[in-house]
Amino acid sequence: MKKYIVLDIGGSAVKFALMDKETIHTKGKVKTPRDSLESLLFVIEKIVQPYTGSIGGVAISMPGRIDSNTGFAVHGGSLKYIKNVHLAEIIQERLKLPVKIENDGKSAALGEFWKGGLKGVQHGVAFVLGTGVGGGIISNGQLVKGHHFSAGEFSFMRIDGKRPLDRDNFFGSTGSTTDLVSRVAELIGEDQESFEGQDMFRLIREGNEDVYAVFQEYCKGIAAQIMNLQVILDPEVFVIGGGMSAEPMLVEGIQNALDKLYEKDLIYEMTGFKATLKKSELGNDANLYGALYQLLNS
Repeated sequence: MKKYIVLDIGGSAVKFALMDKETIHTKGKVKTPRDSLESLLFVIEKIVQPYTGSIGGVAISMPGRIDSNTGFAVHGGSLKYIKNVHLAEIIQERLKLPVKIENDGKSAALGEFWKGGLKGVQHGVAFVLGTGVGGGIISNGQLVKGHHFSAGEFSFMRIDGKRPLDRDNFFGSTGSTTDLVSRVAELIGEDQESFEGQDMFRLIREGNEDVYAVFQEYCKGIAAQIMNLQVILDPEVFVIGGGMSAEPMLVEGIQNALDKLYEKDLIYEMTGFKATLKKSELGNDANLYGALYQLLNS
């Protein structure tokens, strides 16, 4: 069975895997260069080089506004050195292999659609909670890319009509699990650099009511935006992903907040349906599977 190298390029790490359409054979990661596109290309070449001659192509998931049809990157999100560049063409020329690139949130949605919680679903949403809020939309069994290839950029939703330009009120800020953990660390006087999500959940399990209140407020904010997206997109299911989703308490907390809101929701009383949540089955591998799916179906 033909194998491929799949890259998930993030702001801090480039995760990579040797895969075929059935499984992940090996995985690894290296630090993402922050200085230049040339440095990133060098890293990609170094990852792929050991497999030259034995793989059928390279699939890439990455942040930013990406025209996945042509491989043109309008921007690379937090990778500021990627701007208005024919990225797939450049990488393909370096590697002498077929290359396909897709936005990371859309890759997650494709991965869930192919192998995970959206498999067999005609209308669904992948919600990726992390530094921001990423994701993708499946409609009529197809990935929604949008006219500007920006569909599913949930981070850019403005949640306060009185201050719509205040970045602190973008959903990417209020829905950030990274910011949630930082707020909890500040609340209890812990070092924000070393305090992690697992520390927060441990305190909740130990009965820390102040930490639990912050967590509940966060879950309520996520639930409110899920309700908004439910009435706009009318999906069958929302799959919740991102690193913190591995902790069952996160999806349970969002579900509890959602249930409480629906108890008093006039729209639910009228329509008779509500949003359905599901924990990601693929976790952080969703992007890898989605990027490969894009390559295999291009």
